[in-house]
Amino acid sequence: MSHGRWLLAVAAVCLLAALATACADDGQGGPPTVVRPLTATPTATPSATAQPSPTATEPAVTLAAVGDVMLGRTVGEAIGRYGADYPFQQVAAVLREADIAFANLEVPITAGGAPAQKDYVFRTPPEAAAGLAGAGLDIVSLANNHVLDYGVVGLADTLAALGQAGIAATGAGEDEAAARTPAILGVEGLRVAFLGYVQVPDDSVSGFGEAELAAGPDRPGVAWARREAVIADVEAAAREADLVVVSLHAGTEYQEEPTALQRELAHAAVDAGADLVLGHHPHVLQGIERYKGALIAYSLGNFVFDFDETDYAHSGLPSAQSLILKVTLGREGVRDFEVLPVRIDPLEARPYLVDGEDAAAVRARMERLSAALASP
Repeated sequence: MSHGRWLLAVAAVCLLAALATACADDGQGGPPTVVRPLTATPTATPSATAQPSPTATEPAVTLAAVGDVMLGRTVGEAIGRYGADYPFQQVAAVLREADIAFANLEVPITAGGAPAQKDYVFRTPPEAAAGLAGAGLDIVSLANNHVLDYGVVGLADTLAALGQAGIAATGAGEDEAAARTPAILGVEGLRVAFLGYVQVPDDSVSGFGEAELAAGPDRPGVAWARREAVIADVEAAAREADLVVVSLHAGTEYQEEPTALQRELAHAAVDAGADLVLGHHPHVLQGIERYKGALIAYSLGNFVFDFDETDYAHSGLPSAQSLILKVTLGREGVRDFEVLPVRIDPLEARPYLVDGEDAAAVRARMERLSAALASP
């Protein structure tokens, strides 16, 4: 890949970072800032731990977090037919009303590059970036096992497209230092740092070694989730920002219990100073844990994703159950959270907010899985 291509991507990211820092410094909040604090109490187990009532003068930030956003395959075809806003039309209002909206972007935004030799390869057309911005997403994690599906060209194109759309990114970059550098957004006088990491098993069919995606001193790639790196990065970010959010792409696909590695890395992040850990990769929902005052959502499941025979092989199609996690953050950490049940329409591969039996099923799942994580 040409050096000039990387310069374009880096320039876009640097510009975005500069804008975010400027917003943080002037106390006006990161773009877009629609201040509409949560007033509802959580309606799903585990209940948020009671916190002292903050005074009216203390700043608060609402964050809406969602799971895997995959805009390739049939979703990419739908974008071509109906426009870039199509995948998010039924949920965009909720994402836009949050001060910060976050997702795991499970696809490179590129028309170039060469496909990797692995089990699944995704990409989405360049116009998809406008759909992410239109949906209200402010930041995405690129620390996953698909952002390099079309090589370093695809990664550079993705960073450039996101930068041009005004969306911050974390968890991948032109080298290891860039991949491990936090994206810091300034909202309501608070600086919120985002870090992203990935550590997943090798592909089961092709044998593709996912660790090959890790960035190196002079190699583009993702931030690989080594425990010592996570600890060092979180500690450094906590010195720069008021709050630290860690995206963790790990676990076993279609498994509803977090693995020992997921719990180890999430707990290590919190011990180092993280306030919120957001998990991805299993493609199904996993439980939520309160740990030392922080909040850990081990897997937010899919959010925009089409389904194949592997999904339909699981009774009840659990990969279609999803949620929007709305978290209220103050300078002291997580104040409150709310689960908004979502179901992905299998024919449209896009999310809908649900009520009635569908919502009850999501809440029952989260209650059961979260109770299993509670300390004895």
